[in-house]
Amino acid sequence: MKKRMIGMLLTAALGVTCLAGCGSSTDNSAAKETTDTAKETSEAADTQADTTAAVTGGDYKDSLAGKKLTVGCDTSFVPFCFPDDSNTYVGFDIDMLAALSDYLGFEYDLQPMDFTALLMSVQTNKLDMAMAGITITDERAQVMDISDPYYDAGLQIFVKDDNEDITQISDLEGKKIALKEGTASIDYVNENVKDCTVTTFPNIESAYLEVQRGAADAVVYDAPNMKYYLSQNPDSGCKVEGNLMDGCQYGIMLQKGSDYTEYIDAALEAFKEDGTYDAIYEKWFGEE
Repeated sequence: MKKRMIGMLLTAALGVTCLAGCGSSTDNSAAKETTDTAKETSEAADTQADTTAAVTGGDYKDSLAGKKLTVGCDTSFVPFCFPDDSNTYVGFDIDMLAALSDYLGFEYDLQPMDFTALLMSVQTNKLDMAMAGITITDERAQVMDISDPYYDAGLQIFVKDDNEDITQISDLEGKKIALKEGTASIDYVNENVKDCTVTTFPNIESAYLEVQRGAADAVVYDAPNMKYYLSQNPDSGCKVEGNLMDGCQYGIMLQKGSDYTEYIDAALEAFKEDGTYDAIYEKWFGEE
């Protein structure tokens, strides 16, 4: 389209120049002005093409400098975002957000809210983006932009270090299982494990302790939380077993058609290549 426009302008300029050969000095001025306009159009288009090439070439460092984004978070999802003892928000997502800000150059205003309000605020353009360990789904992709996946999640099995009998979900048949009340792990165990004894607890820490003291054989729960618990309690005498079950992936939610989606994706890719992602992951979950 750019070449076609330039070609049309140059053709018009040449046409006016030919007419000026048998016209007045005013016609000559018009021809010169048209030729200059075509030259300026060509230079502007070349400059725009160079700028686009620089971005699509992968150099996104500081590409959002001067921008301020409003970012929502759910502060009750340990270890992705939660308040520490000084009531400062910390977590895997908070560190990822800080890294995105540093790499792309934008500033941000962090807005804590409950999960339902978080997603609605992105859809109604009240937030530029949301980070809260949010699962990527087809339904959400219809109403929001979603970044490339940045975390593989799902259920895993928590057992004592010396337990060699339980390595997969089928090994839980006939075992005592501790679960957190009201979680997806209860449905998963009911659907996939036969003849087991299930005890539920109001918080997941109590379920973990049940295994540690030998009153239960295993816990089935969200893998990220298990890994964080073990990183904070290295002397627990327990481990995580099995492949991810009922797996899903987390992504960053953005407004539908957001100008920032490609920048976030580029930064996430850069973090995987330069070790930034691995360092943040190890801080919160231990070695992968």
